[in-house]
Amino acid sequence: MPGLMIIGTAHVIDLSLSLEKYIRDFNPQIIALELDKHRWHALRLESRRTEGPFYLRLLARLQQYLGDSLGSSPGSEMIVATNIADSIGAGLAFIDKPIIHTIQDAWKNMPYSELFRLFTDSLVSFVGGGSTNVRSSIQTGDFSTELHEFGKFYPSLKDNLIDRRDQYMSLNIVRILRTNKCEKLLAVVGEGHVEGMATRLSKLKPQIVKLSDLLQYQRNSVSFTVEI
Repeated sequence: MPGLMIIGTAHVIDLSLSLEKYIRDFNPQIIALELDKHRWHALRLESRRTEGPFYLRLLARLQQYLGDSLGSSPGSEMIVATNIADSIGAGLAFIDKPIIHTIQDAWKNMPYSELFRLFTDSLVSFVGGGSTNVRSSIQTGDFSTELHEFGKFYPSLKDNLIDRRDQYMSLNIVRILRTNKCEKLLAVVGEGHVEGMATRLSKLKPQIVKLSDLLQYQRNSVSFTVEI
């Protein structure tokens, strides 16, 4: 059975030291990223502005908020993983759905009640409001409360932006393992996707590195460095 590791990250935290440690120790042949090729190129070019109709910009803003709240929006940690892949000679795979199609599907399937709540919450977000629990979750690496609340208030959005992507990325991982005869694959995804993907890939017995594990290693490494 091929080796599989799933690492949960959050783009709002510098996790480069701990991320590099886990990747190098596992030494994968392929590193799979929670990106499509267009988003990967956009990150490499540092061009992340969203263009398009109002509904796309509104939902893109929500996805940015999800990244802050659930650790599920890729950013600098994907560049770190890319650089490590280059240094260890690992291949890269982009396993996520194209973001524009994802957002369009989410918009089409959204009931009016969620649309109204989305508009209201977006206004709060624009003026700097919102839950103060996010900061605490970032400190602990536990976004389970935010994920539960998001599913409660935005069930159709959770289905489109999280659950369906969990399924899509899991199927891509299985496909890559089968077609590339890969002995070790490591996936770097947002923390909000880890549980769903681990469940779908349970037959492969994946090793799970949660965001809290990365944070713990990062803190211990910093403390050790300071003491010296």
